[in-house]
Amino acid sequence: MNEKSVANVATFSVVRDILLEGQTVRVTVKGQSMLPFFISGSTVNLRPIKSEDFVRYNVVFADAGQHFVIHRIIALEGDSVTLLGDGNIYGTETMPKNKVYGIVDCSALHLFFAKIWVAMRRVRRFPLAIFRRITPK
Repeated sequence: MNEKSVANVATFSVVRDILLEGQTVRVTVKGQSMLPFFISGSTVNLRPIKSEDFVRYNVVFADAGQHFVIHRIIALEGDSVTLLGDGNIYGTETMPKNKVYGIVDCSALHLFFAKIWVAMRRVRRFPLAIFRRITPK
């Protein structure tokens, strides 16, 4: 069987276009930037974002400049949004709201635990070290 790889930026450009058309799309998460909530290989449903979706702790799909991300909103200021992957301690992305194209609808329980996880930002390197060792890459 022949296998082909497509760069994430090309794949996610198509995802962005689908969301801009008003459709939902299912994507597979790759990497560990959203541990422990989404592990590599998880699938998430993205739907087009609405203005009322810009709420702290929501998980969104955005164009971070050189790449696309599915990360959590940690701050909002005016027309800007700041994102951080749950599996990251540093490395936020700040962008205009118009570069955010989709949202992952998360349960109330997910959002409850996300609030705790965001509050643990300074100490979460310890549980993250464990999660990274026990989850697939």
